[in-house]
Amino acid sequence: MRAIPHKRSAEDLSEQIILLVLNLSLCYNELVYLAFYVYRYYMADDNGFKMTSTIPENERKCPNCGGTLTYNPNAEKLFCSFCGKYKEITSGKHDNVQVKGVAYSDILNSNFATPGDKCKLLSCGNCGAELIYDSTQVSGSCPFCGSTNIIPVAPPGSIMRPSGIIPFSIDENRARISFGEYLKSELLILNTKHYALENLVPVYLPYFSFDSDTVSDYLIDIGYRDSEGDIHYKTCKGSYKASFSDITVFASSKTQNDQIDKIREFQLSSVLPFNPDYMAGYYAERNSMTLKHAYEVVQYNITEVLNKNIPEHALRVFNGDKYKDLRYKTKYSDTNYKYILAPFYLASLTHKGKKYDVAINGYNGDVACAKPSARKLLKKLLITLGIIAAGAFIGYLIYLFLR
Repeated sequence: MRAIPHKRSAEDLSEQIILLVLNLSLCYNELVYLAFYVYRYYMADDNGFKMTSTIPENERKCPNCGGTLTYNPNAEKLFCSFCGKYKEITSGKHDNVQVKGVAYSDILNSNFATPGDKCKLLSCGNCGAELIYDSTQVSGSCPFCGSTNIIPVAPPGSIMRPSGIIPFSIDENRARISFGEYLKSELLILNTKHYALENLVPVYLPYFSFDSDTVSDYLIDIGYRDSEGDIHYKTCKGSYKASFSDITVFASSKTQNDQIDKIREFQLSSVLPFNPDYMAGYYAERNSMTLKHAYEVVQYNITEVLNKNIPEHALRVFNGDKYKDLRYKTKYSDTNYKYILAPFYLASLTHKGKKYDVAINGYNGDVACAKPSARKLLKKLLITLGIIAAGAFIGYLIYLFLR
């Protein structure tokens, strides 16, 4: 006897469909997260870069909703844009913690990235910039040329780990306000609506800071004036000691914004021990200048100072009137360096069809712009008018005298 199949009613079918939809909706988030992590895993392998971490991966995730945390300059905390919650940054914030320099002689054995550093190296296919990028970020554009042609690359050896970092203290909105104030005070522009910043991007730029003690043994010809006013020289031998601290060198050879040097003054007391949390959501350019080259620049700068200070020292010590033919040799000792990331906003300004570079100090809000300052132009005009007026007055006096 054949069994008669049970016929499902329309109500039963509707109920089954509803249950299926509910089950799929409950699994949706899990499927999305699974797909995301599978994608990142295979992309990392395919592109040949390592994503390692000095801190657990979940520390960059919001403890409230699981969203990605980014550094908020105003609150000086990590911020979740999904739920609005903040998370404290504890490491490196204590006032009694100072960034210690590393001995230059130990460069081959210290201060390089070790397995576990949370960063990856990106390269811009358009301008060639090399960027250290926080590993929780998955997309972006080059802060220097705006290109989206950025690809992960395998670093050639170890990436030098920064000693310290000066975190951003002003956000993008405050940077734009500072630029508006600059337009009014320096360029004397009252209506700023036609002077909008373009391509404003925050970026950490690399600096080396050096400390060193020096001893310079010198020979110098000291001149003495006799009673008749003639100068007689005598060769003198001496030694000059000097200590130099916090001599900074911009460690990038790729950044083309010439305004950076004008506003790169930082209080090095504000440098905090490096913590990748301060990079969350930001680019950091990798140093393209080698430490050796930076040290050579520092030695050149120190030599320029010694060329002035040693003769002054010799004239005081030997009670001379003049000098000539300075010869000296300098020995360096206790040379330490720090590799520091400093915050900047880079942008451009278009006026009358011409583009001008703009740089804003991300720590104190100082602004520099390639556009000629109206205040400086006014000063030059006043000086020129003053010279003309003085010449006319002198000419008038001569005219009266010759009458």
